[in-house]
Amino acid sequence: MRNVVLMTLAACLLLAGAAFAADENVVPAAKIGVVDMQTVATQSEPAQAAKKQMESKYGKERQSLEKQGEALKKKAEDLKNPKASEEKKLAFIRAKQELDQKTRNFLRKVEQDEVKLRQDMVTLVFSATYEVARAKGFNFVVDVTAGGVLYADQSMDLTQDVLAEVNKLYKAGGPKKDDKK
Repeated sequence: MRNVVLMTLAACLLLAGAAFAADENVVPAAKIGVVDMQTVATQSEPAQAAKKQMESKYGKERQSLEKQGEALKKKAEDLKNPKASEEKKLAFIRAKQELDQKTRNFLRKVEQDEVKLRQDMVTLVFSATYEVARAKGFNFVVDVTAGGVLYADQSMDLTQDVLAEVNKLYKAGGPKKDDKK
């Protein structure tokens, strides 16, 4: 009888040890956060500063092109008159082509600056997201504007924290180059 009890006790201890060993190999649950990148990209201080920068740099030129376009529209109305000379029609065509070329050049310049500003903003947002996720113990963060998230508990939403971190990094002069992503 004593041997049976000892064997049973030994078997229980072996099973318990195996159960504890199995628990040690279990992967901990992932802590997933979500961020509304659209909100961060439009409401952050660097986004507002970039918008002001673009407006101050290109606002007058854009207004000038718009005025030239309005003037051409008026000329086009005058050309609808059957008595309009061929010379006026040719002058209108040349002016329209000139305006189109100026507009294309303007849009190219604006696009180049916007690409650079977007790249800087993405770097800043990723650095801020990394810092917030690391500080709060999240090991996975998803962009809700990308369309893959249908529901997320509010406790998982890091948008305001990332927005604050983006503003903090912006005021400090941007993300540190040695940050690991």
